[in-house]
Amino acid sequence: MPYKQGKKWRAVVTIQGRRYQKLFPTKREAQLWEARERKRLLERTRTVYLLDAGTKYLDYSKARHTPKTYSEKRKAIRDLIKHTGDIPIESITADMILPMLLPKSTKNLFNRTRKELHAFFEFCRRNYSLTKNPVADIGRLPVERKPQPVPTEEEIVRLLVAAGRQDRNLLIAFITTGGRRSEIFRWTWTEDINFEKRIVRLGSRKTRSGEMRYRWVPMNDALYDALMDQWKTRLPYSDYVFQNKDPRHPRYGDRFTTRRRFMRSLCKRAGIEKDLGFHSLRRFFASILADKHKESLPVIQKLLGHASMLTTEKYVYNIFQDIKKAVDKVEIKIPHEIPQNESRDEVR
Repeated sequence: MPYKQGKKWRAVVTIQGRRYQKLFPTKREAQLWEARERKRLLERTRTVYLLDAGTKYLDYSKARHTPKTYSEKRKAIRDLIKHTGDIPIESITADMILPMLLPKSTKNLFNRTRKELHAFFEFCRRNYSLTKNPVADIGRLPVERKPQPVPTEEEIVRLLVAAGRQDRNLLIAFITTGGRRSEIFRWTWTEDINFEKRIVRLGSRKTRSGEMRYRWVPMNDALYDALMDQWKTRLPYSDYVFQNKDPRHPRYGDRFTTRRRFMRSLCKRAGIEKDLGFHSLRRFFASILADKHKESLPVIQKLLGHASMLTTEKYVYNIFQDIKKAVDKVEIKIPHEIPQNESRDEVR
């Protein structure tokens, strides 16, 4: 009920422990506001709005996903709220989402944003009363995937020659383990390197649950020597294996995170025209095991840390050679001379 405060009337509504209030010149106006506000707030407690659902989903994502994945999800949800406003999630349709996706600069960006929104509405479907995922009615755009560059053995040697001492050790770590960039940059001496058993640990959150999963990979002689050299030249107050040793850098002594320009500048020094990245070294690891050493797909899958063998097949180039050999067995004898009357197209 409104109560008088000075010359005005204060209207008060309490819903789920939260207090909402406002001043009015008359008691009647305060009573009407209380009735309208109580009805609106009760309706809001029954209806889940986009901003509330998005906030809870991002809290969920922050605890389970990598910072990069979380950032992509946050941008997608922010763009959606900016486009539609804070409306009930049940009222959002594919026709409302599509105009937001279409102006995306590339097909890949369209598909990535669509993927993040699809995951968000699946979260809403599991946790709220959402009956249908509106993004399910929006298809992916077709994208022509170019083959990823893979360095040759000769190019690997040129990269090693062009690299400095720590960078050479870093390249050896990629080449001999097939690890992802985040996995190797995350290495610490106390948790991930075991010289006695000659094994290294690689961990990734690229799982359906978002949990960190680890695998141990044997340490060959080249990697053992490279890591031992890193140990001898390490900064004593940092536990990271690969440290930023530039005293002018603000992250001096800390681990590397991306090093986006490193491989490009190294390729330039080595005289390699291919656009190689850290992931190219991972593909080299897989292809050399399959093509040169004829390792089985399950073994390569385990070393790469793939949950699905279909993903491993994308890395292994000898599969295409096997397919080519199979296709070459299909021979069709075509006559050299085709009769004149049979070579003409019929006109009807």
